Amino acid sequence: MRNGCVEVSAPSHVHTGNIDINGGLGRLYGTLGFTLEEPRLKMKICRDKDNSVAGTSRGDVLGYVELFSKLYNVKMRVIVEEEIPPHVGLGSTTPIALGVGVAAAILSGRRYRLEEIALAAGRSQVSGLGYHAFMGGGFIVDGGFKPGVKMVPPLLARIPVPSKYRIVYAVPNARLDEILALKEREEEILESMPVMDEEMAARNSRIVLMGILPAALEGDWATAGRWLYEFNRGLGEYWASRQEGVYCCREVEEVVDFLMERGAYCACQSSWGPTVYGLLPSQHADNVYRELGELLERMGGGISGVSRVDNTGAVIRVVGDG
Repeated sequence: MRNGCVEVSAPSHVHTGNIDINGGLGRLYGTLGFTLEEPRLKMKICRDKDNSVAGTSRGDVLGYVELFSKLYNVKMRVIVEEEIPPHVGLGSTTPIALGVGVAAAILSGRRYRLEEIALAAGRSQVSGLGYHAFMGGGFIVDGGFKPGVKMVPPLLARIPVPSKYRIVYAVPNARLDEILALKEREEEILESMPVMDEEMAARNSRIVLMGILPAALEGDWATAGRWLYEFNRGLGEYWASRQEGVYCCREVEEVVDFLMERGAYCACQSSWGPTVYGLLPSQHADNVYRELGELLERMGGGISGVSRVDNTGAVIRVVGDG
């Protein structure tokens, strides 16, 4: 493709937790989560004489541009028009890597497999949530990875969530610096964590297989949400030594309690936090979102939003010259 540009619009996602950090069956993790329509990554990527990035202060975007420029032998100009807040539990990095990689392949006229792009970028080898959110959205469950095998965890379930439900989310400002410092040590922390008790891994698996998945497939999101809440809260006990307790911090626990008191089907911490989210009927979501904004202000500020679940995944379009 000598001329033209590629537009990438990719969803964010929120994390509910990992099923099995025991590994006794030969796989680790297995991730659950929701794909969100908003916030969203939007990029325009065009062929150019040199590689460049505009519209973001993130250094890793240029890193992915340089990586895929070499892989596909094409120079690119990337304009980030909208971005997902970084490193707070909204899944901002994988859509950048995949979006840049796909665009580079298209601009070079080469065939590609998305899994090869993910692995080349070093993404989606522990959790497949970002990869499968990009691929098709929905509520996602992946099957974990095999230690020592370079792979994207397989998709076990992708369940559309009807538009009559909303995700309301919040990112309190109060602990951002602490969470960012923790994430910089993520690999070290994961390696130092004790093996999850087999009983906890077994209970997590039972909750997913006999609680969350059947209810979600039947469209009973009130029951699925109750089990999602139990699943996320139970996992907090495993991570408690690296947090203030079941949740990363007092602010997240306060938002969880707030959401549950206002009728959310579930309220969960996403990844390390401080993003926290709830699933609600759409008719209640706007009021809860407004009240949540007031709560965040009392906590010292932050961002919040309300979104439908994205059941489509990334949208890639070839357009005219930029």
